[in-house]
Amino acid sequence: MEKRKVFQFIACIIIGWILVVIGCEPLPRDRGRAKILFSPAPFSRPMTEARVVFLRDYLTKETGWKIDMIASPLDINSFLKVVEAEKVAFSLQNTYFYLRLAEKYGAVPIVKTISLDGRPEYRGLIVCREDSLVKSVQDLKGREVFATSRAHLCGFLAQWILLKNQGQGLDPDRDLIYRFGNTQEEILEKVVSGRAEIGFIREDGLQALIRAKGQMPKIRVIAATPYYPSTCIVIYPGTDPDLVQKVKEALLKLNFKNPSHRFILERLRISGFAPASPEDYTDFQNLLISYGLFSPKSIPPKTVQSE
Repeated sequence: MEKRKVFQFIACIIIGWILVVIGCEPLPRDRGRAKILFSPAPFSRPMTEARVVFLRDYLTKETGWKIDMIASPLDINSFLKVVEAEKVAFSLQNTYFYLRLAEKYGAVPIVKTISLDGRPEYRGLIVCREDSLVKSVQDLKGREVFATSRAHLCGFLAQWILLKNQGQGLDPDRDLIYRFGNTQEEILEKVVSGRAEIGFIREDGLQALIRAKGQMPKIRVIAATPYYPSTCIVIYPGTDPDLVQKVKEALLKLNFKNPSHRFILERLRISGFAPASPEDYTDFQNLLISYGLFSPKSIPPKTVQSE
């Protein structure tokens, strides 16, 4: 009985010592807090948040910083306002948005996305209902077209440039009737259901719908645009250099062959990230300038300050 009491006494001392040691240890703390802004690109905000929440959690774990996610409205002007109002450290957006951000805020790309088929670029499609009488882009004259907004690269600009190059009497500004304000999933749903005849969409949006349904929906592709530089993640002046390096390393470490990484990447509809620099977007910038879609004065920085 005495031995039992002695044992209990010693056990209490040990447990008390452990509690004291634990109590003296500082609680884990975030190294800092930063905001990352995601363009809908151009999907609905709920869809965007569902796609990127796992990337946010991954970056928080890998960097030790608390990463807060912000989903932007669809249009470019609202996007620019959010960048300034929220004082974001990073943002992910299409290439046209990046050029505007470089012009206005000195944004610099650190990584770009790689598509599921291995391309650091993507393209747009012009699609119609399966039963449409439209057979080619020449048949689009006088038709109503559903698109997201004039600022989305493969949801409008790529198709606009394609039609400008077609010639043969078709002017995309004069000869088409546009209905803006729909997300990509809304445009696809309207075309499939017959509530819209023509839609400008991103190719990966249609690919996602095919994967979800297991077959090609009742849509016909009229034309595909050339490929353009893919979505990129940029930093802003004042973003902590240590955080920049940690985020860049974490993004480049994502490997599609790793099951946990693949889960994150598939939500984003990409296979990974690759390093990016302003020079990657020079040709695209010059193309926009040649069509009067971007000011020649809007020259992004020439070097990347990310190391």
